[in-house]
Amino acid sequence: MAFPITTSVEPAADTADQLLARLFNGDDHTADAPPDPYPLYRALREVAPVHHSGLDGVWYVSSHADSLKVLLDPGCGRKPAGVHSPRPFFVSPPVAHVFTRRQRQTMLWTNPPDHGRLRSLASRAFTASRVDRLDARITALVDECLDTMVDAGEADVMADLALRFPVLVVGELVGVPPEDQEGLRPFYLSVGVNAAAHAEDEAVARAEEADAAIQAYFVELVAERRRRPGDDLLSDLISARDGEDRLSEEELLSTVALLFGAGFITTSNLVGNGLLALLRHPAEMARLWDDPGLIPTAVEEILRYDSPVQLNGRYAFEPLEIGGTLIPAGEFVLTMTGGANRDPARFADPERFDVGRADNHPLSFGWGIHHCLGARLARLEGRIAFRRMTERLRSIELLDDEPPRAPGFFLRGLRSMPVRLRAR
Repeated sequence: MAFPITTSVEPAADTADQLLARLFNGDDHTADAPPDPYPLYRALREVAPVHHSGLDGVWYVSSHADSLKVLLDPGCGRKPAGVHSPRPFFVSPPVAHVFTRRQRQTMLWTNPPDHGRLRSLASRAFTASRVDRLDARITALVDECLDTMVDAGEADVMADLALRFPVLVVGELVGVPPEDQEGLRPFYLSVGVNAAAHAEDEAVARAEEADAAIQAYFVELVAERRRRPGDDLLSDLISARDGEDRLSEEELLSTVALLFGAGFITTSNLVGNGLLALLRHPAEMARLWDDPGLIPTAVEEILRYDSPVQLNGRYAFEPLEIGGTLIPAGEFVLTMTGGANRDPARFADPERFDVGRADNHPLSFGWGIHHCLGARLARLEGRIAFRRMTERLRSIELLDDEPPRAPGFFLRGLRSMPVRLRAR
């Protein structure tokens, strides 16, 4: 759906719907979102922090406090299957159809009580003790990637590091054999057309083929694990499926496919977005290289400053009062995570990238019962990746001032990031 776009220099001069159109369609009427959406988030928050759009009937919430309230409210959840709700105007009908069909029985798309049952089963692989024991293994994998990059002198951070080691980590956790892990990665990146709201028919078709290939692969892997169980999450889930936990075959396949993909995509964008932010803020990069003790706070700041997840949707089962506005039951609400993470009411000087920022609690992994199950693992992977970079690399030079972004808006990341490196 096209919407008239103004050409005013100041975003705040636009109406809320005009700001939404610019945010999702770009200033030049193309299907690509702007490379820097944050001024538009800010303007939208100032014009209408709780906005019922005339473009699509969706409610858009852009402040930190209001977004957190939506995510925590037990009267909000995932839209039940078969229930009609408005389609965001920036999501084309073919993509909406694909997206709806893929909402299989996973914890990502279910509500209590099914959500709790599925999450408790999947959480067996992501306990604090199990994740923390991965430190040495993650460090070794990151070092392998850095060895190759340093030897070459130039590398693509996304292909050679950010999209590589997290696949190996989650593959071992879930139970995907090492020889299959790299081969699955391109299928998941193709399926990412779900996040590309304006995808062309050809891209949608490729995504459908990739999705079918992923499902076929896990059908075979489940059969293999039934014959030869291992020490991994898939074997645990099969045991639950065939035991008393009453996990259906569809839930089993959907859950393991989800966890493998979600286990590397967010971490990849955390590493890519974070390194780009550091390279664009050389004083903060030098500060981090001089004081690696700042890495834990730096990772939180990366998540806040350029969130890998930009939007988070909820369905209102009950009337919901947000920011003095009553949202009726049955409405669809989108929290603008990327914008909420830069709300000055919550973060001092929010446009400043500060690797030592204190009291920093971004909404990037969601909140409430749908808080990302792999958040602890993603943070650990991010901390180790940046720690080893500070320890092993003397310099990193960006070879493309505007690295190409991956398609889509829900997930924010880079397609590639060529750099030149020098070892310490």
